Amino acid sequence: MDNKQNMQTEVNKQCEENMQTEEKKNSPNYSMNQAIMGGFLGAGMGLLVNSKTTKKVMKSLGESELVKVAGQEFKITAQELLAGQAQNSIRQLAEGCINKIESGLLSPKEESGSETNGSKEATTKYEKIKEENRNMNERLERIEKMLTDLMEVK
Repeated sequence: MDNKQNMQTEVNKQCEENMQTEEKKNSPNYSMNQAIMGGFLGAGMGLLVNSKTTKKVMKSLGESELVKVAGQEFKITAQELLAGQAQNSIRQLAEGCINKIESGLLSPKEESGSETNGSKEATTKYEKIKEENRNMNERLERIEKMLTDLMEVK
C-alpha cells in the first residue's frame, strides 16, 4: 500500500513540475528572454566573423587580467596533474620491483647436485637484486629531482 502511495506522490510531483515548465515556456518573458539571447549570440557571431574585430577581441582578451590569472591557474593545475601522474608511475614501478624482489628471494631453491652451486647461485641472485635496487634508487632520486625542479618552475 505504501509503495502505491509513494508512486502516486511521485507521479503527482512530476506532473506539477511539467505544468510549471509549460507555464514558463508559455509566458511572454520566456519568449522575450530567448529572443534577447538569440540577438546577443547573433551579434557576437557577426562580430567574430569580421577578421579585424576578431583580432581586436583576441588582443583585448590576451591583455585582460582575467585571462592571465586563468592561464596561471591552468598552468598550476596541469603541473599538479603531471606531478600526480609521475608519482603514481613511480609508485607502480616501485611496487613491481618489490614484487619482483620478493618473488626472487622467497622462491623455493632449485635443487642442485652440490650445496656450493646452490649457495653460489643464491649469492649471485642476491647481488643482482642489490644492483637492481641501487639502480632503482638512483632512478627514483633523478625523478624526484625533476619533479622538484618542475614545481619550482611555477
